[in-house]
Amino acid sequence: MPAPICPACGTAARLTVGAEVHRRKPHLADRPIWKCDTCSDAYVGCHDGTTVALGTPADKATREARHSLHRWKLDPLWQQAVALSAYSRAPRNKGVQADIKKTARQRVYAYLAERMGLTIAETHTGLFTSDQCRTASAILSTITYAEIRRWAHAQRDAADRADRLAGAPSPA
Repeated sequence: MPAPICPACGTAARLTVGAEVHRRKPHLADRPIWKCDTCSDAYVGCHDGTTVALGTPADKATREARHSLHRWKLDPLWQQAVALSAYSRAPRNKGVQADIKKTARQRVYAYLAERMGLTIAETHTGLFTSDQCRTASAILSTITYAEIRRWAHAQRDAADRADRLAGAPSPA
């Protein structure tokens, strides 16, 4: 996996460990971190057990904005899905609930991508700037998961109609 590029300066980050970045957090000392050597406080963590970056290096304000967006907007929104009455007949085992949450999360990101004019690949908090985090937060503040679910179903239905029309014979 190539090193993530710092969006602030365009420099490839360097793989290091948490001890270099989190001097006062010994529990993070051995965790891999991608650090920008040009921007003094820009870094990004890695997915658990890997050296795959969680996004792009960011300064403290951007890291805090990303964290806040996840904690207060994104995660609570998709986590509403399990409690939604539309799923009340679904079995309550962990596998089914995990599938519901995965689908819900994908729907929330797809909704956000459309509203922000981004692709799904670009719609990741680990890639967002502080401004994008504020925009995403404002968008997600005005909607519930039930509304996003209805939006996703409307998107699917429209795609199904378009597919049927594309496969229909041309009028003579």
